[in-house]
Amino acid sequence: MALPQRFKRFLFSKSLVPPRRWRPAATFVVAILLGLGVFLLDFSNASSYLSDDPQACVNCHLMTPQYITWTHSSHREVASCNDCHVPHDNVANKYFFKAKDGLYHASIFTMRAEPQVIRAREPSIEVIQNNCIRCHQTQVTDAKMEAFVADHASSRTDRTCWECHRDVPHGRVRSLSSVGAQIEPIKEYSPEDLKVIPSWLEESMKSEKSNPE
Repeated sequence: MALPQRFKRFLFSKSLVPPRRWRPAATFVVAILLGLGVFLLDFSNASSYLSDDPQACVNCHLMTPQYITWTHSSHREVASCNDCHVPHDNVANKYFFKAKDGLYHASIFTMRAEPQVIRAREPSIEVIQNNCIRCHQTQVTDAKMEAFVADHASSRTDRTCWECHRDVPHGRVRSLSSVGAQIEPIKEYSPEDLKVIPSWLEESMKSEKSNPE
């Protein structure tokens, strides 16, 4: 398909078109780069990061301790990762923050520079704290709290919520060493017939159930 003349003039005026003898090589290089870009987007399952699925956080297995501890918490039933870890003031800010934070995490993982214990950075701390207040507004402003929690008003304004509520929602032990080589099965890559219980154990359970002593 021929390019519009105005667009061609723009390309040549900005020197964006290589000399004729270099065009085949330039076209080949551009095609390779585009192909690699598409491959990387597909290989990293990049589209999953646009969703609110918590399993997107363990695509690279870097956040496995955080994911596993969340699945065993009470927050699992009412809040996903994005409910706590991204802003909710507007959609643009939400996805900008996700992109910025995601690129940082991807870079750290690619360079194998992840620490044993992952700690939230200052921008993330502010977002998490705001979301704690957003979801628990009625509890943190309840006047009755002052009757049985000493200095609750100052504690919720001068400190972060998790300085007191330390086990919510990830528990105390959440380092990479604490989970070892455990990797959470990801629905995107797992076969449909994947079973958590080994077949030998499943058969044994059926046998015990059908032949109780």
